[in-house]
Order: sequence, then C-alpha cells, then structure tokens
Amino acid sequence: MNESEIFIRKSANYRVWVDEAGVGHIRVLKRINFTTLVALFQELHGEIRKRIAGNPGKVHIIFYISKSLYDEMSVNAKEFLGFCQSCMGIKFELVLIEL
Repeated sequence: MNESEIFIRKSANYRVWVDEAGVGHIRVLKRINFTTLVALFQELHGEIRKRIAGNPGKVHIIFYISKSLYDEMSVNAKEFLGFCQSCMGIKFELVLIEL
C-alpha cells in the first residue's frame, strides 16, 4: 500500500485508521462528544466501503476504548454502536482496554 493510500485521522482525543486488509480502527483516547463519534463513523464507513468496493462484504470496524471511558459513555453513544452493528451491516468489535 502506498503512503498516499493510507487513511489516518488523529487528534488529541482519538485515532482513526484503516489497515491494509480494509478493517477500520477507532481508538478513543479522551472523551469525545456524540456528534464527533457519529462523524468519525460516517467518514470511516465511507472510506472502508470505497476500499472494499471490488470485494463486497461487511464493513469491519474495531473500536478501542478504556473501560473507564466506556463506563462514562452516554446511552445514545452505546445505542448508536448497537445500531451500526445490527442495522448497517457493520461487523463491529469493541475492545475494552485496561489501563
């Protein structure tokens, strides 16, 4: 993969990238608001769909978050993640990180 093909978004609060296999990753470092979470998923979903266009299948996203941040996450954010998995055809993995 050429460096120009790499999809990465970084901020002080999160890291978002797509690996060589077309799997999306979101790593939340600090609290983010719900609007930011939805925007990240929208952008990442579009990028993954573009990359797997020749190989149709489920979009796969791995979401990394610390247990303490997950415990503080709003009900809306948790419901949104459930919606992505059940209604949008996204294979979704949640990885709780112990710090």
